[in-house]
Amino acid sequence: MLEGQVPGWSADFDAWAADALARGAGDELAAFRTRAPGTPYAHPTVDHYIPLFITLGVAAHPDRPVRTTVEGCTIGFSKRSFQTAV
Repeated sequence: MLEGQVPGWSADFDAWAADALARGAGDELAAFRTRAPGTPYAHPTVDHYIPLFITLGVAAHPDRPVRTTVEGCTIGFSKRSFQTAV
């Protein structure tokens, strides 16, 4: 973390993504470039964001909510890992 604090853009993007995942808002997640706060800094390229859709796409039960298994921040960047219903 930068001087012990998470940058606002990182925390804001993570909170937005967590909320959209919890609501099953796939359309919202897909429109992240225009809807998510902090996008230019949190995800300037899509290489770390696209795996989210691969995971959601292979869910055995896409109508069930996801479960966050890892969350937090490292060197100012949020990290979130989730599990789909099996």
